[in-house]
Amino acid sequence: MWEKISTGIVWFIALAMAWLGDLSLKDVSTVAGVLIGLLMAIISWYYKRKTYQLLAAGRITREEYESANR
Repeated sequence: MWEKISTGIVWFIALAMAWLGDLSLKDVSTVAGVLIGLLMAIISWYYKRKTYQLLAAGRITREEYESANR
């Protein structure tokens, strides 16, 4: 079971490295920019969600919630 999983992971890494090896510097910077943008969107969503949960639980006021989401 674990052998199949590890083999699949190794194949995926090999394919990703082969794909990245074919990219130019311009392409790599574009991919990195997209990944950074996605990471920032996920982080923003996470903290907005946590802030809303604090508001719903009554642990912060509405003013604090609005201040955090500006």
